[in-house]
Amino acid sequence: MSRRETESEWHELVKIPAVDQEDRVLANLTARQVIELGALVAVLWLAYQATHPFVRPLVFVIATAPVLAAGVTAVLTRRDGLPLDRWLLAAWRHRRTPGRLLPTGISEDKGSPQPYRLNEAGLAALPLPAYGLAADATVDLGPEGCASISTAGTVNFALRTAGEQRMLIGGFGRWLNALTAPVQILVRTHRLDLAPVVAVLRQEAPGLPHRLLEDAAFAHADFLADLGQGRDLLTRQVLLVHREPGADRAAAQRIQRRAAESGSLLAACEVATVPLDRAGTYAVLLSACDPGSPVRPNPATPHVPVTQSTGGPA
Repeated sequence: MSRRETESEWHELVKIPAVDQEDRVLANLTARQVIELGALVAVLWLAYQATHPFVRPLVFVIATAPVLAAGVTAVLTRRDGLPLDRWLLAAWRHRRTPGRLLPTGISEDKGSPQPYRLNEAGLAALPLPAYGLAADATVDLGPEGCASISTAGTVNFALRTAGEQRMLIGGFGRWLNALTAPVQILVRTHRLDLAPVVAVLRQEAPGLPHRLLEDAAFAHADFLADLGQGRDLLTRQVLLVHREPGADRAAAQRIQRRAAESGSLLAACEVATVPLDRAGTYAVLLSACDPGSPVRPNPATPHVPVTQSTGGPA
């Protein structure tokens, strides 16, 4: 079979429909665009009716042409798949929102000993969706239910053959069809800290069975240390977040069962998922609240005593 026949067969077998595309209702325009353009024309028509006894039509057209052009451009222009008017609305909201958010526990009382108050300019409360973290690593979202976070692997799709790609897409499609509650796929990029890896190499190097292996381990540790100091290293993390809208007692059990089902279904398309434990979930939440800080692989979780390992220094 030739390559052209293979590609034509691939396009016939796999048809991906448009996702999250608004319906076109008139002249290839969506309902929102028709309403916005109609409102713009209505406003200009009312302005003309109010001013035509005093303003010549040519003068009115010249004066309102920039307004009409700007409105049509904002409605019809798209950037990164979003209309320009939504970009402008988001920019206006971003301009009006405070630039610094503080935890909601800070008091607004004037007699509060806290150094910041929410009534100061540029400050606002930080609404955190997470209310707590259970022992089974379930995130309490309060009235919104609960969530479970798992790490997911990746698959190099471009290097696979047409048959393997169809198999991967089929497995992923079966997982999507099996979903019964909200799921979020989150791809995070954060700084990579090589200090723990360098420390482990230097600690384990003296125990290697040969002198050359020990020298190689120390040389690799020095290379990683220089690499971490000379460049801003980044790493990528893929998270799979299951959310259960219910707030009853069995919600945590349901979400754990759904995470296990997702792991078994995604394994068919060679995507390995590992549910995070309590410390791993708390580390992800810390990194999300402070992206600039280094990742803490084993942070101290709330309401858990910090103990010392056996045999450690007193």
